[in-house]
Amino acid sequence: MAESFQLERVSWPARLESLPLVQEYVETLAQRSGIHGKRLIQLSVALEEVVVNIINHAYDQTGRGDILVGFDDQAETVVISLVDRGLAFNPLEATEPNVEMGLLDRPIGGLGIMMVKKFMDKVRYERHGNENILYLTLNKNV
Repeated sequence: MAESFQLERVSWPARLESLPLVQEYVETLAQRSGIHGKRLIQLSVALEEVVVNIINHAYDQTGRGDILVGFDDQAETVVISLVDRGLAFNPLEATEPNVEMGLLDRPIGGLGIMMVKKFMDKVRYERHGNENILYLTLNKNV
């Protein structure tokens, strides 16, 4: 049985160079929590999608801001929180892409969030003050 723990948020600059650091942090904790194999890969893909979206879109033209990442190991789930203090944006309200359309006819965007929702067991968004918070929940026993 994996040891249960909760950690404070860790912060990185919202820059592409931070992506591997965020991934290593979350993946290491996920493995300690008992997440392995296909589930770890799904978490990694979802995490990359969300972090890259924050890096590319959360902050205005200055491009300066941070990504705060929290990891909460609960009895049957892990919950990763991704926080930015950028422009208000709920990715769960974005229009679902029409995957039936041809690739060249389809507008750019939306596939990444669709994958996040497919790979995670629960995805939740909140806006508190000036913070966007996206919670990614993954069941351990799947």
